[in-house]
Amino acid sequence: MRVVFRGTVVLATMLVLSVPTLAQRVPGVTADTVTIGMPVALSGPVSTIGIPLARGAEAYFKWVNDQGGIHGRRIRLLLEDDRYIPSETLAVTRKLVERDEVFAIFRPLGTPTGAAILDYLVERNIPVVAPASGSSLWIHPFKRNYFQIQPVYFFEGRIMGKWALEVLRARRIAVFYQNDSYGKEGRDGFLQYLRLNGVRAVAEIPYEPGETSFTAHAIRLREANPDLVFVYAIPVPAASLLREAARVGLRTRYLMTYVLSDPVMFRLAGELMEGVQAGAWLVDPEDPGPAASAYRARLKAAFPAEVPGGYSISSDASAALFVEGLRRAGRELTRERFIEALETIRNFSAGGLTPPFSYSRNDHSGIRALAMVEARKGKWVTLKPFFSE
Repeated sequence: MRVVFRGTVVLATMLVLSVPTLAQRVPGVTADTVTIGMPVALSGPVSTIGIPLARGAEAYFKWVNDQGGIHGRRIRLLLEDDRYIPSETLAVTRKLVERDEVFAIFRPLGTPTGAAILDYLVERNIPVVAPASGSSLWIHPFKRNYFQIQPVYFFEGRIMGKWALEVLRARRIAVFYQNDSYGKEGRDGFLQYLRLNGVRAVAEIPYEPGETSFTAHAIRLREANPDLVFVYAIPVPAASLLREAARVGLRTRYLMTYVLSDPVMFRLAGELMEGVQAGAWLVDPEDPGPAASAYRARLKAAFPAEVPGGYSISSDASAALFVEGLRRAGRELTRERFIEALETIRNFSAGGLTPPFSYSRNDHSGIRALAMVEARKGKWVTLKPFFSE
């Protein structure tokens, strides 16, 4: 006797017909688009960083979209202005996630602002790619949904310590740093490397964010008589220190964080930059090579009046990373597949813009090497392409 389970067949058919397509089920993903969000300062004092960061990303994604997108999907980038205020960062991020239903968060700017949304994004396992900050918050303890690209400040400090001792052969080393989580993290990595090699700093001189007078700092440095000053600061205080140090008669060498290896330093400090060495995690925006030339072409196509610079090129490289993750994830895109795809990346260099870096299932720390550069006649010249611990 033949038995036909008609109810089961009908129910199964109904379930198949009622299951939405993958594009309908995944937030931010449709048949022809993937929507991502970027909380960033587009107004206020930090907009001088936020606007070029956003434009670098927009230019790269436009370039990808003009070629047909990834697996037939165009990338839609939603920008939300948080004015670099942590409470607003949380508010606009919640909007991006809950109302706009973005697939992922891309390049959120800043440490205090990023910290405000950290728990929220971790709890929801929303991919966060390339935070625009070198804080170790994003990787310690390990967070599976966070993927760092730029070197973590502590790692950078250790690399710079090695350069100071092994290459510059410095022994009387002073540190000038910003007295907040940014400056302290870079300082700590640097001093740790020195201590592990039997060297102690002759002076540790902090400055407060917002300080404008650096005469006392320069005098303290002169009294310490260093043969090298490691500078972990932001551009205006760093340039002010160079001017005051020259005025009070300090003659020494300077080694600076990658945050300062930007053309802006030549505009701020002029000839005082000559001979200064620094780290860099990106090629110079004006480099004549093919990688930087391609970046400039993308930027010009999207924003003809935008001047190439360190912030926009950093987002260009970060966008290349995001796109590589989409490519590897395949057409059947989900957040989980995207995370797994990023974890397969090995020796990625964003088309030659960065030192090679890799991810794995338990390491999302990004770049662990620096190019070492020196200021010569108003330009950054590469001394060593890749230097690491």
